[in-house]
Amino acid sequence: MQLDEIEAVERDHSVTAADIRDAVDTAIEIVDHLHGEVHIGLIREHLPNWATGPQIGARMTGHVRRKSLVWTGKFAMNGNTRTRNAMRPAKVYRLVKPLVDGDSK
Repeated sequence: MQLDEIEAVERDHSVTAADIRDAVDTAIEIVDHLHGEVHIGLIREHLPNWATGPQIGARMTGHVRRKSLVWTGKFAMNGNTRTRNAMRPAKVYRLVKPLVDGDSK
């Protein structure tokens, strides 16, 4: 069966950086609601399998720079068993204002 252009585009499930940013934001909000604090080890379990790569850390860092996420002074183990980072400490944050995109200040 040959697909026409409309069918091919409709079936395309390519992941974009924007998809990953949205997934990270959703996971941050879920973790904040469930735990009252935000940590990559908690966020990771709420990310879809396709949300991988450096966009995750970059998105969190962007929210820290925009002061939506504020460091609590605590660390917790990263927990990423897919990399060498499992036992590396990572900062624990608190969500203090709504998440916004990088061009919003």
